[in-house]
Parts: sequence; structure tokens; C-alpha cells
Amino acid sequence: MAHVLWSVGAILVALGLMAHLFGWDALLWIPQAALAAIREDPATYGVIALGLVLMLLARIFTRPRG
Repeated sequence: MAHVLWSVGAILVALGLMAHLFGWDALLWIPQAALAAIREDPATYGVIALGLVLMLLARIFTRPRG
């Protein structure tokens, strides 16, 4: 669990630094562009999303327990 918290903390630090360097407007443009692309071709991005979900599930099921 500690490695998850460390990873989330590192992501937040990186996000804060990028917001400081580029501004929030530039960072928020990325999700808006992604949503626009999904609206243009939802089937393709649905297949990509399904593939990502399956990859995540495979990773979860192959993790060692304990």
C-alpha cells in the first residue's frame, strides 16, 4: 500500500510542477482534446478502453498475493 501512496504523491508533485510551468489552462486542454477525439470516433476509443481494462484485470490477477 505504501508504494501506491508514494506513486500517487509523485504524480501529484509532477502535476503541480507542470501546472506551475505551463499553467492550468494548458493542462486542462489535454482532457478536453481527448474527449473531443472520443466523440468523433467512439467505437475505436471504446475498443482501446476495453483493451486497457482487460490489461489492468490481467495485471491484477497475476499479482502475487501476500
